Amino acid sequence: MSFQSKIGLLPKLKTHYLEISKEELQKFWSEEDKGSVYNQRFIITVNEIVTWHGGSMALGNNKAYIAISKARMKEINVDFNDFVTIELEKDYSKYGFIVPEEFEEVLDQDTDASNLFKQLPLGAQRAVIYIVLQLKSSDKRIEKSIFLLDNLKKAPREKPTMRHILGKDLD
Repeated sequence: MSFQSKIGLLPKLKTHYLEISKEELQKFWSEEDKGSVYNQRFIITVNEIVTWHGGSMALGNNKAYIAISKARMKEINVDFNDFVTIELEKDYSKYGFIVPEEFEEVLDQDTDASNLFKQLPLGAQRAVIYIVLQLKSSDKRIEKSIFLLDNLKKAPREKPTMRHILGKDLD
């Protein structure tokens, strides 16, 4: 399914966005979904050129938005107030993107880290994987995976935070 949307700007967040009506979102939402119709995960394609995994967030006035980066806007040669064609596909993946195989391998080899990682809230799991995913080389992804998971093992067991995982606030 595709539809037209205008690129807007959230000045306080300094973020460009694609606007989506409640009617469009309701086509994807079902009673089995948890949470609000406005907060859903999608595979987003804009102008049949750029595709990414992302989520919609409530905007107000029966509308939601999906953030679009300046890099993606540049890639499709659009700017603030331009109209684009959006294609949405419901994202049923656990994390909202493909998990790097290097990260999965490190988890497979470290049972303790794997168990602790699985206990993290889904948002924290997603954040850790996203950090690893940003690295270009396989060696760097392995190094970062080990670094983050070692920090997780050093963190307080009762409530590890992203600061702990990033190597801050550790004793």
